[in-house]
Amino acid sequence: MDTVFLGSCTNGRIEDLRLAASVLRGRRIAEGVRMLVVPGSARVRLQAELEGLDKIFLASGAEWRAAGCSMCLGMNPDQLSPGERSASTSNRNFEGRQGKGGRTHLVSPAVAAATAVTGHLAAPADLIGV
Repeated sequence: MDTVFLGSCTNGRIEDLRLAASVLRGRRIAEGVRMLVVPGSARVRLQAELEGLDKIFLASGAEWRAAGCSMCLGMNPDQLSPGERSASTSNRNFEGRQGKGGRTHLVSPAVAAATAVTGHLAAPADLIGV
């Protein structure tokens, strides 16, 4: 997996961020994996920061971003290059949505976090002992 995208309006609620942070707490994302965490709104971002979730994401090696669309629809530089793969909590994965020639796997926030740690599609249960 090249990129893990956690967030957007679909799965960027405070509950989603709490769940992903609980999977990432005390762990590091895999070498070569880029993880973008994008809260669904400015209010969610503020609440997450008040709870210290941003610190958990940053300590794991993830990027903590401002609320917005980001990689959900690839309308900014946050796009996949041809041949790259993304585990994404967005709600659509039609061809080219996250970058021309990239492949998107739709996952839950918990699976996104576990995937970031292992570097391949994984469930939180796969992290037992990791």
